[in-house]
This record gives sequence, structure tokens and C-alpha cells, in this order.
Amino acid sequence: MIAFEVSRVALRALRTNALRTALNVLGIVIAVATMISVISLITGLNDYATSVIGRLGPSTFVVAKFGIITSREGFLEALKRKNYDEADVEAVKRLVPEARRVTGRVFASHPVWGEGRRLPNAIVIGAGSEIPWMIGLELDDGRFFTETEEQAARPVAVIGAEVVDELFPHVDPIGRTIKVEGRPFRVVGTLVRQGELLGQSQDSLVAIPLPAYRKAFGKRSSIDIFVESPTPEARPVVEDAVRSVLRARRHTRFDADDPFGVITAQSLESLWSSITFLAFTLVTVISSISLVVGGVAIMNTMFAAVMERTREIGIRKAMGARRRDLLLQFLVEAVALTFLGGCAGVGLGWLGGQIISAYSPFPALLTRGLVTSGLTVATAAGLIAGWLPALRASRLDPVEALRAE
Repeated sequence: MIAFEVSRVALRALRTNALRTALNVLGIVIAVATMISVISLITGLNDYATSVIGRLGPSTFVVAKFGIITSREGFLEALKRKNYDEADVEAVKRLVPEARRVTGRVFASHPVWGEGRRLPNAIVIGAGSEIPWMIGLELDDGRFFTETEEQAARPVAVIGAEVVDELFPHVDPIGRTIKVEGRPFRVVGTLVRQGELLGQSQDSLVAIPLPAYRKAFGKRSSIDIFVESPTPEARPVVEDAVRSVLRARRHTRFDADDPFGVITAQSLESLWSSITFLAFTLVTVISSISLVVGGVAIMNTMFAAVMERTREIGIRKAMGARRRDLLLQFLVEAVALTFLGGCAGVGLGWLGGQIISAYSPFPALLTRGLVTSGLTVATAAGLIAGWLPALRASRLDPVEALRAE
């Protein structure tokens, strides 16, 4: 019996019991659909997070009062630290000549007015004139504020695309005035649209010179110090130099922890990877349970099929079918069951990911490798579940099988 004929017989047996076939693959469908939908979301989030984190650049790091906080104890400890101010930024500029760029940044949410319109929750950033090159801000029109405007605390601003859409929908915003908490700022530039990150708009942004921000809104908040090294390879050396300067300014003992946190693109990627790894592990456990349930159901069905078709097996053996032909026939049936379930699961998983992506801030990305993995897992489940029933069918004695009723 050739392989084609074996496959044809196996698929015909599945069509004969269509309802049982559909019920048996349900566990496989659920497992693959869960895996595809959730992992496509994780993949999409990873892809987007990488692009966003990448704006910081491999040569840039941030020294901040809080840094990356991963525990309540760490947060309470960071609260005790002293704020960083303009004097600290200037000290790093002066005492770390190895750095290519050094600037400060603070931000907070404020309502913004313009042309009789109001944007209630814009993110207002106070920063140095070099910040655009350090975090990847791109101009759409106009210009950034200059170092002279920064030093003079001039009331000028660069605004994001959403601010333009809300406050200046029908006019050119360049040269016009916006008000932040009632304080006027002249618009000198607009930024390229950046989209959303986890449902939060990246375009509801107003950037003004750091001294102007501190003059308008006070000096209660700590300044984050952005430092860029000449090359990625030189970043550890520059980081050590900055650490020495700031520890000396805080009179920190040599055996005490740093009174600040250092944030790099690598540390952000590591934090994000640990979060998504937990989600991936949870999905794997859930999918594995569904696969086991589906595999057991298919194995039971295949054992029942062997018992129901014992006489058929005897006839095939009497007509010359070999053990390997019967083994292949029942394996094909089991694999076909799980492969069909895998295909349905991939389709449902893709649909689920698209629905979640459409109605939530989480982007989904279905890759060819993910589809291949889903179908491979389903096929492997079929091979495992069908092996023992197929082996039993192939070992039946033809004389005893022919006597079966």
C-alpha cells in the first residue's frame, strides 16, 4: 500500500466521523489559538518597545533620582534621595569632558491653550537645547530652540502633532502663541508624528527650555541628567566619570550605594524582556494544559477507532498490508486531526490578536515563524497522541482481527 493510498484512507475515515473529529480537535484549537494570539501580542509589543527604547540610543544614558524601580523597598529608598538641579547638570558638563553632550530634563502634565482651544493633559517637557538629538525628536516644521534661548529662559516652544491638531487645526502654528497654565510661549517648531505607546499619545508634547520651565513652574521636581558619550564603546567610561562627580557632590561614602539610578537602553530592554518572559511562560503553561487535554482526547479516540475497525484492519492485513502501512495510516489520521486543529487555532489566534489590537493599546504582530511554531506544535501533539494507537493497530493478529464482530 503506497503512502498516497494510506493517506487517502486515513482522511476518508476522518470525514466519515466529522462531528467526532471536530470535537476531538477542540483542545488543540484552544491551545494553538491561545498561543498565537498572546504571543503575537507579545511580539508586537516587543517590536514596538524596541523601536521606542531605541530612541535613547546606545551611547546615551540617563542619571535620575529614581532610575528603574522594581520594588516597593526600592521606591521608598529612592524617595529619600536629594533632588538633582541645574547645578548638578552644570557640574557634569564641566567635570566630564569625555561626554559629547550633557543636558537636563523635567516633565509634567499641564493643560495647554491656543487660539481659543484647550488640550487638557499635554506633557510639557523642560529640557536643554541638545535633547532632540539625544532622544530622537524629529522636526516636522520650524526649528528647535537654541542654546541662547535656553540660557536666556526665552518663552519658546516646540509642539507635537496632537497639540497642532487640537489647538491649530486650520492654521500654521509657527509664530503663534500657546499658554501653559496661563503662561505664554511662542511656537518655533513642530514635531513629526510619533503615534501611541500602550494607549498613551506620544504627540501630546510641548518642549520648552529647561530654565523657562523652572521659572514658570518652580524647582520642586528633580532634574533627569541626560549624558551622551562619543561612541557606544566609550559609554562605560563616561558613566563612571559621571558617577564619580555626582557621588562626590552628594558626599556619598565609598561603600554606600549610588544616590541615583542609571537608565540605559539596555537596562530598559532587560526590564521589558523580564516582563514579557513572565507572560510568555504563563501562556506556555496554559497552552500546554490545553494540548495535553486535546492529546488525551485524540489518543482515546484513536484507541476507540482501532477497536471499531479491528475487522477492517484484519482484512487489510489479509490482503497484504504491512505493519508499517497500518502504522502510517493511523498516524496520518492523528496528525491530520491535530494539523486541522492547528490551522483553525492559527486562524482564531490571528483574529483574536487583531481584535485585541483594534480595541486596546496593545499591538499584535503575527510572524511566519509564529505560524510555523503553532503548526509544528500541533503536528507533534498528533504524532505523540497517535503513536500508541497506531502501534496497537499495526500489531493486531490478522486471524484474530478477522474474527472480530
